[in-house]
Amino acid sequence: MTNNLPHNREAEEAVVGAVLINPDIFTQIDLAPDDFYIHRLRWVWEAFTRLHESKMPLDIVTVADALNALGRLEEAGGAAFLTALLTQVPSSLNAEGYARIVREDSVRRKLLTAANELARLAYDQSKDLETVLSEAEQAVRRASQHAVENDAPNLGEVILSLYDRAAERNNRAANGEQPPTRLISSGLADFDRLLKGGFRPGRLYIPAGRPGQGKTSLMLTIANNAALRQQKRVAIFSLEMGNEEVAGRLLAMQTGLDANMLLEDTLPADAWQPFTEALGNPANGLIVLNDTPALTPVSLRSKAHRIKSVYGMDLLILDYIQLMRSGIRTQNREQEVAYISRELKLLARELDVPVLAAAQLNRAVEQRADREPQLSDLRESGSLENDADVVAFVFLPAPDALTTSVKVAKHRNGPVGKIDLFFNRKLTRFENLMK
Repeated sequence: MTNNLPHNREAEEAVVGAVLINPDIFTQIDLAPDDFYIHRLRWVWEAFTRLHESKMPLDIVTVADALNALGRLEEAGGAAFLTALLTQVPSSLNAEGYARIVREDSVRRKLLTAANELARLAYDQSKDLETVLSEAEQAVRRASQHAVENDAPNLGEVILSLYDRAAERNNRAANGEQPPTRLISSGLADFDRLLKGGFRPGRLYIPAGRPGQGKTSLMLTIANNAALRQQKRVAIFSLEMGNEEVAGRLLAMQTGLDANMLLEDTLPADAWQPFTEALGNPANGLIVLNDTPALTPVSLRSKAHRIKSVYGMDLLILDYIQLMRSGIRTQNREQEVAYISRELKLLARELDVPVLAAAQLNRAVEQRADREPQLSDLRESGSLENDADVVAFVFLPAPDALTTSVKVAKHRNGPVGKIDLFFNRKLTRFENLMK
């Protein structure tokens, strides 16, 4: 490092001195040791952290002892340096203001480091462009994640937020208005009842089934209903089908045209009017398609953040988990799927949207007399069951069944159960049995 890197010695000394004056404010200041540019102040803050974690009192004597244990006391300037810090700060009242300066300078230094990393990545011809873009976005995100105040409200603030939201809902209902909701409806009444109203932001939903049972069609039905009926913005990542095939299925759902005819370019003459009218459907602009093959969690995160920043996003759909690759070294496929599963759960929280990620079931379900899937049938990893907030199986109860069953086998905060839906094969669309 050079002396030209952003830092403010006076602010760093002031925030450390303020804590020595009033140790109670240490827990209120969102700083880490590496936020300090001056090395000996970084060591003192590390001593503060260790004392706090050990539930030890924080004063000059204990801090000097902690620095000694770190082998840094003499290098930091000894007890005399701590005393000087204590005496040169008149009050601890402005501690958060000092901390803000330290934090902002720390972020600026991290951004400069990220800029060097971006330059190195740009020159690295051994990596494909998609990998370079993903790693570059990660570098910038790591540098900027500490740029704002730590979002850690106290219980009273959270309860007040819940109260305000409930009050707004009641006021709107009293005035005959539609209450606001962040839930995204599936458009299938019985399914919504099992989901306690719909899909919730920040949660991971796994529709699972054997090939050809309808899990993709269920997710596309949900996507179409969300855009068409609720004006929600949906991102669909399809590793199995190309964008045109996904678009053909969605178009069939909207127009009533035969999906196969749309995809095979065999539409009769009388189909052109609804086809042409569908071009102006505003819901189409709310659905973003991505058919990049062999996605990894890193590239998915990068693309999803880009889509959300450019178009907005209320719902993310992935088809399907077992076609992803982790992008990291693992000992076996089970560990790889476990890593992917955890990353999808984190992505749902990070984006604050529901994530619907389809999964395959193993062949054991086909040998069961009732053909009804169990959680143990999830293919390649038990982590899918652990990480998912909801696991819903899509299956035909019998080869010649006229309805398709959807069984919610896991629901972290709600009921489990089974419903039957009508699958319109011509339109590849799920519908309620009773309207």
